Amino acid sequence: MSSRGPLAVDYLVLAYLAATGVVALTSFTGMGLGIAALHAVGMVLIWWMASLPLPSHGFILFFRLFYPVALTPLLYLELAPLNQVHVTGYFDATVMQWEELLFGTQLATVFSDWYGRLWFSEMLHLGYFSYYFIVPGAAVTAFVLKGPRALERATFTIALAFFVCYLCFAVFPVAGPRYDFPQIAGEAADGKMFALVHSILESGSSKGTAFPSSHVAATMSAWFATGRESKRVFWIMAPFAVSLTLGTVYGRFHYGIDATAGLVVAISAYLATPWLMRRLEGNRS
Repeated sequence: MSSRGPLAVDYLVLAYLAATGVVALTSFTGMGLGIAALHAVGMVLIWWMASLPLPSHGFILFFRLFYPVALTPLLYLELAPLNQVHVTGYFDATVMQWEELLFGTQLATVFSDWYGRLWFSEMLHLGYFSYYFIVPGAAVTAFVLKGPRALERATFTIALAFFVCYLCFAVFPVAGPRYDFPQIAGEAADGKMFALVHSILESGSSKGTAFPSSHVAATMSAWFATGRESKRVFWIMAPFAVSLTLGTVYGRFHYGIDATAGLVVAISAYLATPWLMRRLEGNRS
């Protein structure tokens, strides 16, 4: 890891900002032009940051390598307007047809109806909430146990999964079952984790960001990245990663095919990371 020049994670962010900037720019709308301008400013700032010496240690080095993932909540907020600059409406009807073809039913409705016990609902909603700990936890694990190079690998894997999902959201918006189906009722809806998770989504969700599930893609890619560095932490995270994947469908946040596609994205990002990083690092000065 040399001291100056863009890192592989920098190239990844630049590529995402450029791609979504083009999507926004070609809409020729005020909203689209504003998003494209912000992305251009962001790209300039990344090039400037890359020209500085790489921090030698500590939190500044951690943030320098982890910032692509730290940016994803901010980039998520722009997706609701961005995914409507070229299309009006959402492709839920298409995805629901895929759901029927793949599973023979709408999993988001039948899963919670099949087993609506409070303890099971709370366990899966806790799993869903663990997303906020698994993703940064994977980065901290890599950095503490294996150092900055491992952190860069983990960041690249997770950010790649996020950005693939975000690009899909930008051009193929799917609202998700939370907007199409009634909320879970009865015993399964009586728990504290249920209330917490649903309140978070009500206050901070961007419509049109269901397919593929970025929660599943980011969590599973973070889990896989952790397994590359620490088998012990990998197995500690296992029940949370699995319950999150199930919880996205049980809680009616995603269609079953959203979660399946998110898992495919995570596996692909994990497998592609070593090759992509080698190729991108060949561009460094």
